[in-house]
Amino acid sequence: MAKRRSALTGNNALGLFASLFILFTRVCCSQVTVPERINAVLGRNITLSCRIEVGSNLTLTQSSWERRLPSGPVTLAVFNPEYGTSVPAEYARRVSFVSASARDATISLEGVGFDDIGSYTCKVATFPLGNTQASTYVSVLVEPKVFVSAGPAALLDGANESLVATCIAERGRPAAEVFWEAELNGRSERQSQEEADGTTSVNMRYLWSPVSSAQGRILTCVVRHPALQTDFRIPFTLNVHFAPVVSIEGLSESWFAGQENVKFDCGARSNPPPRHFTWIRLDGQMPDGVRINNSTFAFARALERNDSGVYRCEVTNDIGLRSRDVNLWVQDPPPTTAAPTTPSRLTPGAGTAADQQRAQFSSPTLGTVPDSALGTIVGGAVGGVLFLALLLILGAACYMRRRRTFRGDYYTKQYLGPSDMQKEAQLDVLQPHELQEVYGDKTSKGSQDLKPKLGDIIYPEYPERDEWADRGDKQRSLKDADYYANHYNNGQNVHPCGPPVHSNTHNGSPYRPEDSYDNGTESDYVSHLDGSVISRREWYV
Repeated sequence: MAKRRSALTGNNALGLFASLFILFTRVCCSQVTVPERINAVLGRNITLSCRIEVGSNLTLTQSSWERRLPSGPVTLAVFNPEYGTSVPAEYARRVSFVSASARDATISLEGVGFDDIGSYTCKVATFPLGNTQASTYVSVLVEPKVFVSAGPAALLDGANESLVATCIAERGRPAAEVFWEAELNGRSERQSQEEADGTTSVNMRYLWSPVSSAQGRILTCVVRHPALQTDFRIPFTLNVHFAPVVSIEGLSESWFAGQENVKFDCGARSNPPPRHFTWIRLDGQMPDGVRINNSTFAFARALERNDSGVYRCEVTNDIGLRSRDVNLWVQDPPPTTAAPTTPSRLTPGAGTAADQQRAQFSSPTLGTVPDSALGTIVGGAVGGVLFLALLLILGAACYMRRRRTFRGDYYTKQYLGPSDMQKEAQLDVLQPHELQEVYGDKTSKGSQDLKPKLGDIIYPEYPERDEWADRGDKQRSLKDADYYANHYNNGQNVHPCGPPVHSNTHNGSPYRPEDSYDNGTESDYVSHLDGSVISRREWYV
């Protein structure tokens, strides 16, 4: 129990001591608050802040600002609740209280210079405790002067690495951070220099191998410094000098004689701008009818074959001369297809074949056929030729088939099989034994002996055409067979292998006279190469 009582007594004593300390601090002490460090920009105004907290049983008698110098402390400003504010004469134009009171001793310092760099102290005097103070350090920042200067020489297209520009942050305190923003394959070099007043100058150089494609692009110089609220940015436009890059408008894949409104425009991109354009012909004299107006070259007439040649446009600026050639090759006009006029009737032999062909077409001065129609014309011509060839082939096939339709003897009208057809002599030549049967013994002499004893012409009684047409092929074949069988058996004066003949021929020939084929009923007979005849009706049945 004794130990427990002693522990409680110790805890009570500690709590009482803490309470007395807090009360002593609140009642007996004062508190002064100032910034730890103040950055002032050279030539601008700064504010030295001082906040005061005084206990309730204390009385503020005075507050002041002092500066520590190598020679000793110097008072800048004093505030007394009873007598007001006081500033020494040497600081009267630059130092003043912002809002002097028992709780605020903040002052303002105007036109800060390098002499103002140092330590400043805010002091508070109370009764009955005495003085309380707090110190801050003032640094003077120098905002650099920033500018960009171009390189010493002009940037030339294709030159070696050159100094493009230099970004300068001059006399800054502390030294500024400088760099380039660029989308080129260049590089930067930093140079710095300390000044006598404690400032630093920084030079950032940009080096690059110039190319004409970068003409007009932007480089940006960026500067960062504590005295600047934001980054300082300066743009720089590249100025690359290059000779003219020549281009020509009006070029075509082909030119032809008679083409009109042919014109070429010579353009150039260069730095500095072009100042002179020249058109020349490389392979001869400039043709007549050409109009040249500075960068424009035009034919004031239709093209001719002798206009073919190489023409050159030359462009000059302060850097040099550049050119571009035009290979003008004038060809014959494209082929034209004129609409056919009414063809004149040409008699055979009147003029040559070429003249007759030209007579079918009009004058060649007709309009030019578009290139897109040439394929149609050629295709139509080829198709027509193929169509005619097909017709000829079909006609020849029909003709040959018609000649081979009947397989038999012209006289007997008997069908011969394929094996008998191979005997060519049986088709149209009478065999010796046949001649003997028809014309008698071969010992007979003269045409009269060979002449058979012919009677009157026997004309078969054919049915009417309509009746004939109504009958079938089978009935006609049977009728013909009966008819010829009866005549041969009756011993009529009819040739056994051919049609009936006249008995009163003029020359005793067993063949019919030629004038009898075109008259009357006898026109139904057709003569053959060997002099024989055959009935049309009988043949085509």
